[in-house]
Amino acid sequence: MIATLQAQWEVRGSMGLNMTSMPDLKEYLNANYFFLNDRLAEFSPSVETGIEVGYQVKENVQLACELSYEYNSFAFTVIGGSYFSYNLLQPSLLGYYTINGNGFQFKFGGGVGPRFIFASETSPYTTSLVKYSSIGYGLVGKVDGITSLGGNFFAYVGLDLRYNRNGNLSDSDGKEKLNNITNAALTLNSFSLGLKVGVAVNL
Repeated sequence: MIATLQAQWEVRGSMGLNMTSMPDLKEYLNANYFFLNDRLAEFSPSVETGIEVGYQVKENVQLACELSYEYNSFAFTVIGGSYFSYNLLQPSLLGYYTINGNGFQFKFGGGVGPRFIFASETSPYTTSLVKYSSIGYGLVGKVDGITSLGGNFFAYVGLDLRYNRNGNLSDSDGKEKLNNITNAALTLNSFSLGLKVGVAVNL
């Protein structure tokens, strides 16, 4: 039971759904690829998986490291064979205030870390796949709960808010990808709300 363990390791794996807003990307895709009823809304669903390792340093304090991976792709029905996709890696250092009970735990906290974007695009204006990347930083706030499944295994459910300044996209030669609507570098800065489920193990 969590309440009897004052200094313990916890490993958690999860997956879930984010509702993600990327205003600059939405504007770029709507202007260049999506038309009429196909236009993107302010928030788009994206898939996220993650792993976290935490250590209960005090009765009500846990420190953790998280690595989450968000993926999304957009296929263009009007212009066949074209799409835009991105992969977002989000490592973070986290701190939690924990409420410990008999076979359950609630955690409230957040953290910060670097952000790494890898994007790719095909379009009728190019005959090959073009790849881009960027580096930035992000903030995350989290509310988590776990409940015993028996032994050292626990079911996990969590809510998180993320804000990422992901930086300007550039290709392998360092040339920035331009948003032709604003004539500025295209960014994948984002705000998201996510729901995650998974399994946690106490070691």
